[in-house]
Amino acid sequence: MTDLTMSSSCPCTLCDPAAAATFRTRRQRKKRWARVMADVRKYGWHVVGVGGEDIPDWAFTVGLWHSYRIPEVAMFGLELEGLMHWVNDAAAALRDGAAAEPGTLLPGVIEGYEVRLHPVDVSWHRPLLGTAVGFYRRTPVPFVQLVWPDRDHRWPSDEHASPGCRAQPSLWLPVGEHPTGIWTDEAAED
Repeated sequence: MTDLTMSSSCPCTLCDPAAAATFRTRRQRKKRWARVMADVRKYGWHVVGVGGEDIPDWAFTVGLWHSYRIPEVAMFGLELEGLMHWVNDAAAALRDGAAAEPGTLLPGVIEGYEVRLHPVDVSWHRPLLGTAVGFYRRTPVPFVQLVWPDRDHRWPSDEHASPGCRAQPSLWLPVGEHPTGIWTDEAAED
């Protein structure tokens, strides 16, 4: 695999329009792709929100790697509108120079709380971050997961953290090493 962090080339559909033309999509998907590409061109990234039915909501960016060569951002397990807002705020902070190294605490995303950045293992890209996979033409780009604490500032690894907080996926673990549950079930459906 190519080390994208050392390369200045971008594998996305905006950088290779001929590849974008090969997508065979239905009219509704074409409209969605057009919106993703328009947002990336205009703002530098697009935020995708996924409302789960039997699984918690999540949101992620598409375009940060293309525009700024910084990791894409994903967040899981809270209310969808908030997730999309917080992912967008985190993307802006990273664009403006906030550190994106694993374990970094990022203040100001959720008022009164810090979120912790963790790398996302590539085995989660296709099942949970499909729009980004399509945008980057299946070439894995770096992603970070924003992990949030509960109301009492306890992290998911704390056995006393709230159940909702503890239900966040640990995407730094490969799918095959992640504890079995709703997130691995979602990955298996892909």
